[in-house]
Amino acid sequence: MSSINVISINPAQSAKSALHPEVFERIAREYRVDSEMTKINLSAKKTINFAFGINKRITRSISVKLLSVRAVAGLGLIGFSMFQGLSLSSFSLTWMMLILGVSLLSGLFTRFSSLISFGIFSYFGTMTALATGSLDYACIAASLISLVFMITGPGKFSTDQIIRRSLFRYAKNHARAKAIKLAENRLSYRAMRYL
Repeated sequence: MSSINVISINPAQSAKSALHPEVFERIAREYRVDSEMTKINLSAKKTINFAFGINKRITRSISVKLLSVRAVAGLGLIGFSMFQGLSLSSFSLTWMMLILGVSLLSGLFTRFSSLISFGIFSYFGTMTALATGSLDYACIAASLISLVFMITGPGKFSTDQIIRRSLFRYAKNHARAKAIKLAENRLSYRAMRYL
């Protein structure tokens, strides 16, 4: 019959395999959270920059110029749509001009709204020219404005920049939390090896 071995531990005496504080500190220094681990994924950064049309190459002076052009174009489109009259019963090109004008003025989803507006105004401008044989200058002007801001984006002084920074901050905090958890897991694994 096999005997049962009982291990008794004296609380007053430290175990031989106890982890000493200086060893713990050395492991903690060795597995500190590296700044490289908390960087945002490059593909995610490029995707966010492309979606909002904002890049590091756009300087503050260019952003100020874009802001002034955006304000003039937005106010012009809003004024023209109000002058044309807005019908609540049906969606018309004047509503699209109003939406594009508000988007340009506030800098909210500028590239996305410019892309949709460019498609709509180009289509209706082409159909009007083919049907009547005359050019619709309002559609041409709106499609050109949409094309410009679809390419350039809103600049740094916009609501899109605030959303972009918030997304970057969230992604960086998420990456940091993941790196800290990974470092803690490695630290506990190394600590177990010393036991």
